[in-house]
Amino acid sequence: KATVSVLYWLAAMTLTSTEVANGKKAKKVPNTILFGTGEYTTGWTGSGGSKSDKSMGVVGVVHFDLRSRGLVGDRIALCGRSGPKFQQIRDHFKKNITFTGMSTDFECFPAEDVACKPDAYLDALQAFKPGDICSVFTPDDTHFDICLAALERGLHVMVTKPVVKTLKEHQALVDKAREKGVLLQVEVHKRFDPVYNDACARMRDLGRFNHFTSYMSQPKLQLQTFKAWAGISSDISYYLNSHHIDFHVWAMTGIAVPVSVRAVASTGVAEEILGRPCEDTITLTVVWKNNAGGMGTAVYTASWTAGESDVHSQQRFFCLMEKGEVTADQCHRGYTVGADGERFASLNPLYIRNKADAKGRYCGRHGYGYLSFESFVEAATAINNEEATPESYDFDLPTGRSTLKMTAVLEAGRISLDEGGREVTIVYKGEDPVSLE
Repeated sequence: KATVSVLYWLAAMTLTSTEVANGKKAKKVPNTILFGTGEYTTGWTGSGGSKSDKSMGVVGVVHFDLRSRGLVGDRIALCGRSGPKFQQIRDHFKKNITFTGMSTDFECFPAEDVACKPDAYLDALQAFKPGDICSVFTPDDTHFDICLAALERGLHVMVTKPVVKTLKEHQALVDKAREKGVLLQVEVHKRFDPVYNDACARMRDLGRFNHFTSYMSQPKLQLQTFKAWAGISSDISYYLNSHHIDFHVWAMTGIAVPVSVRAVASTGVAEEILGRPCEDTITLTVVWKNNAGGMGTAVYTASWTAGESDVHSQQRFFCLMEKGEVTADQCHRGYTVGADGERFASLNPLYIRNKADAKGRYCGRHGYGYLSFESFVEAATAINNEEATPESYDFDLPTGRSTLKMTAVLEAGRISLDEGGREVTIVYKGEDPVSLE
C-alpha cells in the first residue's frame, strides 16, 4: 500500500546538518541556487514590493531560515536575467525581512553590472557542485532548460508547478534525474497542509472514486504581476489547476487514474486588461477509471479574473467517494482580522507566517509553504549521505515520476482548448502516462 502521509514522513525524519551527538561524522549539507527573482522568491515585482499575501516572498525567506538552522550551507545564490535588479531586491529584503538572527546575504547571477543575460543560469550552475540543491521559480516555458541543465550538473532540483508543459519534457527530466541519481521534486505545497494531508488519508479509506470538483482563483489585479507571461508562455490552468490536480492524483494513488480530458474557457476580462488574447477561467473535465471497476469524474476550475475579497486566493474542493465525501475550504480557517486602513481579511498562517514573535524571531517553520522546501532539503541531504535513494521518495514526496499524471492532465487540457474542446485520451504503460491521443 502506498505511503501517502507527508506529515508522518516529516515526523519520522531525524536528519540534522550539524555535528551528530556522540561524535559521529557531521552530515554534508548542500549549498543552494534560487532560480527566479520574482514575487514568489523575493516578494519584489520589479515595480515595488508585492501587494499580495507574499510581500516578503516565500522561497528566499524560507532558505534564509534553513541556512540559519544549518540545514543548508552558507552559500545561497539568486539567479535571474537582470543584474541591476539585485540591488532593488537587497533593499527590499533589508526593509522587510528583519527577523532576529536571519541573514539575507546572497550571491547573484548575473553580476549586478550585467544588464541582461538570459543564460546566467549556466554560470550559476558551474559555480556550484554536484549534490547541491536548486529551486526553479521562473516562467513555465523556461523550466525545462534550467531543470535539465541542473540535473545534468548533478544538482537536486525543486521546481514549481507545472514542472513543464508537456508530458514528453516531463519524462525527459525524470529520465535525467534517474541517470544522475538525484532528486527531482515538484513544489506542490498543498500536500503538506495538515487539512489536505488528513483529507487525503481519509479519501483513501472511502472505497472507489466517484466525483471531485475544485476551484482556485487569483484577483484580476494579479495579472499586472503576471503580464510578462500570462496567456503567452502559460495559462491559468497550468498555474492554478495544477495544485488540485496533483492533490487529487496523489490521493488516488493505487485507486484510480485519469483517462481522458476535455476543456472549456471563458474570455473577455483578461484580454481587456492585457491587450492580447488570454483566457479568464479554464475548466478541465476529466474522466477517471477505478482500478476496482467503474468510472469517476472530476471538474477542476481556475481563474485569474476574480474580484478582491477577504482572501487573496479562493481555494476549495469537494470529493465524493464510494463510502463517503470530503470537503475542504483551504482559504477560510475561521481566523479573520480587521484593522484601520486595511481590508477585512481571512488569514491562513498555516501556509506561511511572516509575523515575528515578541523577540523578533521568524515563526514560519510549521507552515506548509515552508515544510515543502524543508522536506526537499532533508531528502537531498539523506541522498547525499547515502542514507536514501531518490526512488525511495516516489510515494512520500511529489517527485518527478509521481507527478507525471498531473502534467498529462494539464497538457491534455491545453490541447483540448486549442482544438475546439475535443476529448484527449491519456495513454498508459504500466502505472505511468506515456502519451496523449
